[in-house]
Amino acid sequence: MAQEYVMLKEKSDLGIIAVNKSVMQSIGELTLKEIPEVQPSNTHFAKSIKVDVVDGKLQVLADIHIKYGENVQVVSSKVQSKIYENILFMTGYAPSKILVRVSGFDIA
Repeated sequence: MAQEYVMLKEKSDLGIIAVNKSVMQSIGELTLKEIPEVQPSNTHFAKSIKVDVVDGKLQVLADIHIKYGENVQVVSSKVQSKIYENILFMTGYAPSKILVRVSGFDIA
């Protein structure tokens, strides 16, 4: 069974502090909406942010479209750093890996 929670602190006498993966996914999706050069590639079947916990470490995959004319490397780096900063700021947990997949370009 897939792990649905990310443990923020180790087990203590009072219990365990954990956050559901869907919270991390929501933070990532909100972050993508903050970046003007990016359009999330949401479809009816798949979300633009996928979150997995592998060996107790958080891995995030952002599937995006970039506005035509923007520098792909600069925008991808910006997406990585903003997602990292927002997850760390809102939960206190640092993702171990953030991957950005550019699945297309927006020509508008």
